[in-house]
Amino acid sequence: MSGELLITSVRPWPSAAELPAVDVLCVAGRIDQIGVGLSAPPGTPVVDGGGGVLLPSFVDAHARLDALRPGTTMARAHVPVGTMEEALAQREQLLGRVEVQLVAMSPTGAITAMDALDAALTAGADLVGGIDPARVDRDPVRHLDVVFGLADKHQCGIDIQLDDPGELGAFEIELICARTSALDLRGQVAITHATALSTVDPDRQDELIDRLAESDVAVIATKPLPLRKLRWGGVRVGIGGCDLWDLAEAEGYTADPMIEMCADTATRGGAAVLGERDHGLVEGDRAEFVVLPGATVAEVVRDRRAPTVVVHQGRVV
Repeated sequence: MSGELLITSVRPWPSAAELPAVDVLCVAGRIDQIGVGLSAPPGTPVVDGGGGVLLPSFVDAHARLDALRPGTTMARAHVPVGTMEEALAQREQLLGRVEVQLVAMSPTGAITAMDALDAALTAGADLVGGIDPARVDRDPVRHLDVVFGLADKHQCGIDIQLDDPGELGAFEIELICARTSALDLRGQVAITHATALSTVDPDRQDELIDRLAESDVAVIATKPLPLRKLRWGGVRVGIGGCDLWDLAEAEGYTADPMIEMCADTATRGGAAVLGERDHGLVEGDRAEFVVLPGATVAEVVRDRRAPTVVVHQGRVV
């Protein structure tokens, strides 16, 4: 059957080198059992994990489809409407190895490309994208009218790239949060980059984090952001388009627990941003995981270890 697998001798999310190894049995694409000395039903493939570190698979929430990190089984890519046909073909080629979401966007703004965005969503894009509203039009509300209007028409999610720093970017975050709450789109909207979060003072930062949490607008970090404050504040956070260890170092997250937090953001956190809540390492979760050679989570992240095994939908890919 599809999605059947027994992987032996792995250590789920080890913080210490002496954590004992276990086996993981996958059935119908989900984790069925975790334990010692598990037996595989007849015909089930068996893979030796070699005592490696077991993590949920990586989620690149702002990906380039031609340069995915090894171990990535979920990705979201922003695609200019003019190259949507090529991106749809790339997604088809990755089918069975990586689950891909495509965000249709216009590099110059949605107002001047509404018909093209509409066509891209009809053709198979998963979400509608936008850029800094104030860059598109002197009245940023008009830009959000178009983006949220297309999302309503196609019953899809929204992912807006916000590069504006400081108070202008903060104002745009507030506009998006207010619109999300007013239209009851909590859990369906994300902001990528969110540069303002790292360029306002701490008190203003706290205000914005509260707004994001209240409206359940997710954040996708592509550069240093206050990941710990966002997570503690109840904001769904993923990582995309950047090296995990570089991001951790840039934020000063070099102690082992903080590295583990960054790894969690790049795996379970990213999956939650993309709408998948059972991307973990407990029985019943989807069988989406990687095995990396090493003793602890911090070690494999710090040393940028490549995975020895990648599992997607309960199959080695």
